[in-house]
Amino acid sequence: MTLLTSHNPIRPLPADTAAELMRTFVDQDTDALLVGACLALLAQRDPSAEELHAFASVLLAEAQPFDRCDLAVLDVVGTGGDGASTPNLSTLSSLLLAHLGVPVAKHGNRAATSTCGSADLMEALGYDLSRAPAQLKQDLATNNFAFLFAPAYHPLLGRLREIRRRLGIPTIFNLLGPLLNPARPAYQVLGVARDTLLEPMAGALAQGELQRGFVIHGKNAQGDGMDEASIEGPTRVLELRDGKVLATEVLVPRDLGIAAPERDALRVEDRTQALAVARGCLHGSTSADFRPAVADAVALQAGLGLLLHRNASLSELPAAMRQCRDVLENGFEVPLPAREIAA
Repeated sequence: MTLLTSHNPIRPLPADTAAELMRTFVDQDTDALLVGACLALLAQRDPSAEELHAFASVLLAEAQPFDRCDLAVLDVVGTGGDGASTPNLSTLSSLLLAHLGVPVAKHGNRAATSTCGSADLMEALGYDLSRAPAQLKQDLATNNFAFLFAPAYHPLLGRLREIRRRLGIPTIFNLLGPLLNPARPAYQVLGVARDTLLEPMAGALAQGELQRGFVIHGKNAQGDGMDEASIEGPTRVLELRDGKVLATEVLVPRDLGIAAPERDALRVEDRTQALAVARGCLHGSTSADFRPAVADAVALQAGLGLLLHRNASLSELPAAMRQCRDVLENGFEVPLPAREIAA
């Protein structure tokens, strides 16, 4: 039997079959054409929570380990794929959280579907993506922040890069990225680009080692989906705690004290602009590239992270956001190794 007849993914797969399929994907001897065909079929539907967890478990078992020193680390991440062309809000909020004393192990890669990926931003800020695990462990202990460059921890996925590039469509691996942090965070804010992914992603996280998390999906002013909490429209939030997915809550910007931004206030046209806006956010309101709407959006994502770290309820989000926004107004020193920071 071929891969397609024995593991046809046009319908949801049992967990053990999904795990076997993932092992087949990363097997160097599997025909690339068949892998591409399976990935194309998987892309025709949303995966189940069981499939996502099974896929991720196989890849995490093969990943290079990372020693987080028993710290209850946090990650802020999105699936990408929303086409919103916003600055890298998850990475900026991660840096802000580390500045506020939250241990953050940020797992990311270069841009695939976004204007500027988390690795692109970190590299532009002077962070060496090739830092050894021992250095990253020290970064986390000293600065509350370590950036884990995905290709260094998931070498088996290298063979799939060309297959995915040739397909030219988002695949299951775009969704799996947020589930593959080798630091195995205790807390996570995870944004999804489509609201139909809220339940599957929350269900997958609930089957893992996460203590508490928020899976979020926002809408912009035009009603388009975003893989982050929105300052323009409502945001659906699924909280998970100790293996259980709780009831959905909805965040509304005006209830959080967020003023309606101007049209396209978050949009960046290219990587150069994305990096300039990011630096403006870090340098504070005196910077020519500072955008109040971007600061609001970063404060919103970071505020959710603070709630997880503090074991606080969503009712405390406005106060957490104000704390974050005050720091952004004044600017803050990026929590990176001193010798790595760009001039």
